[in-house]
Amino acid sequence: MHIEFQDIHKYYGRVRANVGISLALQPGRIYGLLGENGAGKSTLMRMLAGHTEPTSGHILFDGKAAQGLNPSRALAMGVGMLYQDPLDFPALKVWENFSLGGKRRDKKQTLSRLKELGDRFHFSLSPEETTGELTVGERQQLELLRLLDLGVKVLILDEPTTGISVTQKEMLFTTMRQLAKDKGRTIIFVSHKLAEVEELCQEVIVLRRGSLVA
Repeated sequence: MHIEFQDIHKYYGRVRANVGISLALQPGRIYGLLGENGAGKSTLMRMLAGHTEPTSGHILFDGKAAQGLNPSRALAMGVGMLYQDPLDFPALKVWENFSLGGKRRDKKQTLSRLKELGDRFHFSLSPEETTGELTVGERQQLELLRLLDLGVKVLILDEPTTGISVTQKEMLFTTMRQLAKDKGRTIIFVSHKLAEVEELCQEVIVLRRGSLVA
């Protein structure tokens, strides 16, 4: 999916979170979104994921402007966001969290689909384990599998390596490369860690004080 930001501005009172941002993102690419704290990285991605609206400007999906974007509509259009602290229900089992918002399946079908995706990306998750007992990295893996099951075409990762092991980070990076190469998905890696961006990403976007740095 082709994504285009056209002259995006986002203001919170006198605070200018994003100022005049215009850029295009192509499918099959991994983009690094860099910037210091407060540069406007998360704000820009939250607009793409439908969690907040631009003050002005437009976001285009395959050339068509998205109006009234909200999280449900963004997800239906193929945009998924993997947060540093995944959006799950700790009291539910792994398989129950995996099934949220997806196709109607019985437990047997859900377990089969979870195993299929887990095997594909070498994630070892116990379906009957309570989600709250997982590590942060395992919870990210679970949420990633859920988003993939929902058919996301654009995947945003917001500071995903905080609180996960080196091994889990390597697995995550391998998965991102596979998704971009084999499935043609657009990956946006939001981080302030330059070394990780250089390791993973093919193109780098830098924000400073809410503006795009050329």
